Formats: sequence, C-alpha cells, structure tokens
Amino acid sequence: MNSYESLVIETNRIMDLWKNSRGFAPVDTADKLEKAMLDLHCEMTKSLGIWTNKGLSMTNGELVLARVNIGAVVESWIKFFYCIYYHDYIESYKEKGKDSNIISKKGKMIQPEKLSFEELKHFSIGKLWEDKSDTLKWVEKVQNQRNSIHYFYPKNIGTPQEFLNDVEKLYKFVCDIEERLPPIEDFYFEDY
Repeated sequence: MNSYESLVIETNRIMDLWKNSRGFAPVDTADKLEKAMLDLHCEMTKSLGIWTNKGLSMTNGELVLARVNIGAVVESWIKFFYCIYYHDYIESYKEKGKDSNIISKKGKMIQPEKLSFEELKHFSIGKLWEDKSDTLKWVEKVQNQRNSIHYFYPKNIGTPQEFLNDVEKLYKFVCDIEERLPPIEDFYFEDY
C-alpha cells in the first residue's frame, strides 16, 4: 500500500469516527464537527489520486490544480484539529497575548473554521509545530504553491515529482495530527 492509499484510508477512518462524536466529545466540539464538511474533506483527499495517477506526466496546468487540492486538504486538517481542541482554542483566545492570530480587529475570537491558512499557520506555532521547523517550512511551501492558482505571473509550483513527495509528507503530517488527537476514552471520563 502506498502513502496515498494509506492517507485515504486513515482520513476516512478518522473523519468517520469524529463526525459521530456526539456523546463522547464536548457538546461544542460535536456541534462544530456536525457542521463541518468532513465528507468533502474525505473526497478532497481521495481526489489527490487524480494527480498521483498522472504522476510524472502531469502538465503544468494539472500541477497547479494538484497544488490547490493538496493545499485545501492541509488547511482542512488544521481546522479539524482546532475544532477537536475547541476548548483549548477558546483558552488561547482568553489569554490573548501571543495568539493574536485568532482575534479579530474588533477584539472578538475568530472561530477556527473561519481562520485563513495564514492565520492557522501562525497560530499553530508552538502547538502543531515549532517556529522554523521542517513541518512549518513544508506547510508554508504547500500554502505558497496552492496560491499558484493565481497564475498570471510565474510562480514556483515545483515539479510533478515534488508534488508526489508532498503527498507522502501529507500522510506523515496526518499521522502526526492523529497522534495528537485525544483518545476517545478521555472524553468519556470528563464531565461535559
């Protein structure tokens, strides 16, 4: 089984579990996950197969679309993570200090599903990755190459081989997020 196939299987398994979280997750977490488009997240992950099947024969136009696809999946995973940890997310807002990325200009908390990729990236420093880490550099690369959809002027979209390598890195990224998710058993013993 290759990284893409493993990624699809893990994504489907995780999303199936959490989309039915009412009863074991906090109410506000379950509310967020019920509204989230977790089925589309699975479909977007599966659609990466369009590009992995084309492999090295991708045209530049296809590579741009592949970059948009993988960027959307990465952004969705980060939003998913903060919806799971919604209570901790709220605490970050209450602290205000260094997490100003989640505070609107009016001083109100921006919901995790409404954050831009840029805000998510900065908010995640010290939570999902460290500043200047390889993970942050990879996420920034994915974000920048996703923005190649605005193609009027030349942008670095990488090569088809680099995209295939990024799908492997995406699988490792998802595994890292999964390891950080709370065991479901932890929710059963908390008073919600």
